[in-house]
Amino acid sequence: MDMGDGTDPAKRYYEIEKMSPKVLITFDLAGHILRTGTDTLSLNNIYARFAHILFHNPEYYGNELKARQNLSMFTYIPSDVDLALYNSRFPGVPNIDAFMPIIRKPETEKEHADNRKNIKCWWDGFQKEAML
Repeated sequence: MDMGDGTDPAKRYYEIEKMSPKVLITFDLAGHILRTGTDTLSLNNIYARFAHILFHNPEYYGNELKARQNLSMFTYIPSDVDLALYNSRFPGVPNIDAFMPIIRKPETEKEHADNRKNIKCWWDGFQKEAML
């Protein structure tokens, strides 16, 4: 789903909830625009495991990561970003871990293979941690 396609956030939330997903994967906090009337993160109310994959340094996200997240949410940052910095800046985010970098536009078979290997490694780790 494209969170920036102009769909009303409340309607989008109910579409997601109706699907009853077991796992939701978001990129760069796309789902964080879904808020309740008290400005809490609506995704906290969906019974699913979450993987929020981030590609930038903490400054890029401003206050978006200050929202409390449930223990069923796992946030992943690139392995070259300071994990301790994220943990200290965003205490409401309980599960922050690093992932191996993904090449955005792979050109060689080796780059494709590296991407597949890194994604498989991340997915295996996510399943082990999040699906317990």
